[in-house]
Amino acid sequence: MSLLVRARRADEEPPEGTAVEPAAPAPPREVLRRGFLGSLLAAVVASVLLQASTLGLFSIRWLGDQLIFGVGFYVDTLVIWLFLGLLWAVLGRLWWSIGVVFAIVLAVGVATLVKIQFREEPVYPSDVDFLREPGFLTSMVSPALLVVAVAAVAGVVVGGVLLGRRMARRYPRPRWRDLRRPHAWILAGSRLLVGVVALLLLAQAGHFNQPGNLWRGMYEVRGEHWRYWNQKTNYRSNGFIGGFLFNMPVDAMAKPKDYDAARMDEIADRYERLAARTNAGRTGSLADTNVVIVLSESFSDPTELKGFDLERDPIPRTRARMAGTTSGHMLSQMYGGGTANMEFETLTGQSLGLFRPQMLSPYQMLVPEQADYPSAVGWFRGQGHDAIAIHPYRVGMYKREQVYERFGFESFIHDTTIGETDTIDDNPYISDDSAFDEVITQIDEHERPLLVNLVTMQNHIPVDDNYDDPIGVSGTGDKRIGQYARGLEHTDEALDEFLDALEKKPEKTIVLFYGDHLPGIYDSRIKHENAGIPLYRTPFFIWSSEPGHNRPRTIPTTSPAFFLPLLYDVADAPVPPYLALLGQLHEHVTALQQGRMLDPSGERVEESGLDDETAQLLADLRLVQFDFSIGDRRAVDRMWPGAVVKKP
Repeated sequence: MSLLVRARRADEEPPEGTAVEPAAPAPPREVLRRGFLGSLLAAVVASVLLQASTLGLFSIRWLGDQLIFGVGFYVDTLVIWLFLGLLWAVLGRLWWSIGVVFAIVLAVGVATLVKIQFREEPVYPSDVDFLREPGFLTSMVSPALLVVAVAAVAGVVVGGVLLGRRMARRYPRPRWRDLRRPHAWILAGSRLLVGVVALLLLAQAGHFNQPGNLWRGMYEVRGEHWRYWNQKTNYRSNGFIGGFLFNMPVDAMAKPKDYDAARMDEIADRYERLAARTNAGRTGSLADTNVVIVLSESFSDPTELKGFDLERDPIPRTRARMAGTTSGHMLSQMYGGGTANMEFETLTGQSLGLFRPQMLSPYQMLVPEQADYPSAVGWFRGQGHDAIAIHPYRVGMYKREQVYERFGFESFIHDTTIGETDTIDDNPYISDDSAFDEVITQIDEHERPLLVNLVTMQNHIPVDDNYDDPIGVSGTGDKRIGQYARGLEHTDEALDEFLDALEKKPEKTIVLFYGDHLPGIYDSRIKHENAGIPLYRTPFFIWSSEPGHNRPRTIPTTSPAFFLPLLYDVADAPVPPYLALLGQLHEHVTALQQGRMLDPSGERVEESGLDDETAQLLADLRLVQFDFSIGDRRAVDRMWPGAVVKKP
């Protein structure tokens, strides 16, 4: 029996050295059927991988939100499938197309995992701008992770090509010259049809936020589930692609129904009267005073967090300054990021909470699109100040060079033009001490009073192994906390020396100092123990070199949009109508964000629950913000004279 089997196998096998004939090409219809099923399976897997990057895969809530109550996963899969079909129509190679799709999915997934780790938010469409700053992106991750990610993406592409070749030998594609004309027309027509249909449908995704959009209608077929106040949850609830498309660029605000010339004149009249009443009792002035605004990168108070203890207080001098001045906590928009947004609110008085939720970064999405933009820069220049921006880092970050030009800054000092570039130990960023020295230098070199907007870099992540002598930490094994705390201590010392130097100068100076956000270094346990407001609070204070102006005053947790009227309160200086409006609203609503408002007691309030006076103030501010940002600017000259710096 065994001899018969061996003989039969010998008869079936080709002689040694004879080439193996490849399988016969499949008929066109079979090729299309295999392509249909293979691409659909690949789209499902890719959709699963994208969803996994938001860390919510297969949780009970994920299953409910996307597979039962919502349709996010299914629509995500359809989008990927259409994109895969478009690639196949262009390349003519299914496995190559699958390799490209999975390479993109892998790259986006890794970027999302890293961004969630540091900033508790997924990747947005506006993040594409950061591809222009590869040095900044690579500094955010460890070299090992970067190498692994690049190798994995390259491996997926190469793997797709090799697998395609292997599958081509097993399931050969029919060659055009070997096909009969009807079969050739079937394949060519199929590729053309798939490409055109996929392109037309995918083009609709670019207008996702327009009324009646096809894709938005599909995501909302079971009702709206957009959770714009928490984008990580938004992506988990509506699918990764659904959340991504939701954040596609839109107009900053919807036009209020009552926006017209008469309404804006009425508002201007109202707040001109309020400003006149406010200013009647004020005796100070900022006309001959330097105004220095310091956004201190990642400056926070780690002693306020639960879950670990530091061997010493890293900011005792700052704490002492706060005890004797107008001070409190700022409510940051994000954990681990959002620097430019806090800077935008401070300089414009405009709240991101009044913009559409898709307006994720006005510095990238709004200001550069206009010829000029109302801000404190123009206002102070109109009061006789020279305006200087200082940021000891690359000019391209958040399009600052363009933004500062739109605001009207007369000069922008950055990493290659700053006078001192000292660093501390192994920290790669220019020290705060050097940044403060630059402010002193500019004050000394200018005869006119200055408006200085300083954005520091010393405490930017990563903070691994920055210092030779980190502060000891107990309760956690994360060494980054001690490194970060030591950086704060350096800032604390430099800031104290900076204020001492200003106090000795003959010129009057007022300083607004604030941290923009907490660093993205805390693990899930610490974040869980401090869930809510504690992860979004940073210190701020307003200090004056003028005797008698520094009085202890604790401000409720506040948004940076309200900083300017507080600064004028400290100076006892007259305010324009716009700042009078902001100051009046701040007495009722101290913090304003997307989906969150706080009253002076720190309690969360809903817009529907506001009293009539507060509701009127908020409605007026919404109209003014629309007018200033994308409206006709009918009220700018009356509400904030000179805020717009016109180009010559």
